[in-house]
Amino acid sequence: MKNFSFRKISLTFFFLMALGPLTLRADQTNQSASQEAAPWLKFPDSARAAGMGGAFGAMGEDISTFKLNPAGLVQIDSPQLLLTHNNWFQGVAVEHLSAGIPLGEISGLGLSFDYLSLGTVDSYTIVNGAPVPNGTFNPNGFNMGLGYGIALGRKIDVGLAAKYFQQNIGGTIGSGVGVDAGLMAHGIIPHLSLGVAVENVGAQLQGMNLPTVLKAALAFKTDTIVNRLHAFNVAVDADFPLGQAKAIAGSVGFEYWYRGTFALRAGDQISENKLGSDVNGLTFGAGVNIGAFQLNYAFMSNGYVGNSNLISLLIKLDKPAPPPPLPSPVVKLLEKINKNIQFAFDKADLTPEFTQELDELGDDLLSRPQDHVVLSGFASEEGTEAHNQGLSEARAEATRTHLLSRGVPGWQVLTLGRGDDDPIVLGMTEAQLAPNRRVEIKIIQPRPGRD
Repeated sequence: MKNFSFRKISLTFFFLMALGPLTLRADQTNQSASQEAAPWLKFPDSARAAGMGGAFGAMGEDISTFKLNPAGLVQIDSPQLLLTHNNWFQGVAVEHLSAGIPLGEISGLGLSFDYLSLGTVDSYTIVNGAPVPNGTFNPNGFNMGLGYGIALGRKIDVGLAAKYFQQNIGGTIGSGVGVDAGLMAHGIIPHLSLGVAVENVGAQLQGMNLPTVLKAALAFKTDTIVNRLHAFNVAVDADFPLGQAKAIAGSVGFEYWYRGTFALRAGDQISENKLGSDVNGLTFGAGVNIGAFQLNYAFMSNGYVGNSNLISLLIKLDKPAPPPPLPSPVVKLLEKINKNIQFAFDKADLTPEFTQELDELGDDLLSRPQDHVVLSGFASEEGTEAHNQGLSEARAEATRTHLLSRGVPGWQVLTLGRGDDDPIVLGMTEAQLAPNRRVEIKIIQPRPGRD
């Protein structure tokens, strides 16, 4: 009689358990999954990124970028902590803690720790060719990471991260090291960010490759244009496996912010190998900013292996540096423009005085191409709601057209129609209504040191 326990089983079986296939038929699993060591290194650690389908490799902005592209550490504008509970599926859970620390204006540091728990697993001893229950054990693992990002000029950032991970299967311990490297380009094309990263590069672990991938990412971000009102981000990532796994995964995500406070997210990941992908299928998420705290939630549909839920708390320990004040002549010009009666009743034609002021504003914008201008059109209350909305949009667009005729690039100017909202003066006399026929102009500057 030859006895051996479940703790002698190969790491392949352990990591297949981490991905849920204990309950799957053999024809439902993909062999490539069993050829990867530590596939849990691919699990998402941010509810914000997970809510966007994991398409975060070119987003930057906060510590959520650390795992997907360490070059994004450069864009962290204040010390941050991220805590995430990832209730993956079938009893698998990951607890995540990371910290981001800006080092001046051109570099940033990241640290992270993950703890993996697979819950309680039955152990067996083989007696006369048959499995006999032999108690239980609790497979687990952890991963520690350290990363650094630095800017190469104003538009290119690079980053490097190292990790040490360990897994324990009933007393059988395996450990390894891995490296991530990334590059991020932003501002070369307005509002577009490009990201390239290589993740989980390292030696084999007990005969199996790490889940090494080459990530290419693209993000379109409007948050620098319409902050405090409406903002949205659209991102696309593609992961090309460099190990034995052959599946290519593509993910797409969308994020909408209202007044920088409330967020809604949706995403999807399409992969030939659903098992073990970062996010499998449709994802949805939401978030809220409350002072220094950002609370995010994500729901992920993983097909036949079950659904996942993530909750993240992002804490910004210090406010980012405010943009520099506008030059005094520009402030005075904006005050003059915003005080003037700019349009006749039911008209969107620019007055000669307003046109002259716009010429001065256009010249100023040409000298500061890093800034953006938001033109908010308004109407007085005489017309219907629908008519006033269209009229306010026409006034904002007429103002934009004149600025463009002065050579200001179109991407630098955003228009909004506000209808008859927010009247400057209340009342229905002509003297009270006239000031409300206007376009308000706001200049938005990037934070210091970055485009």
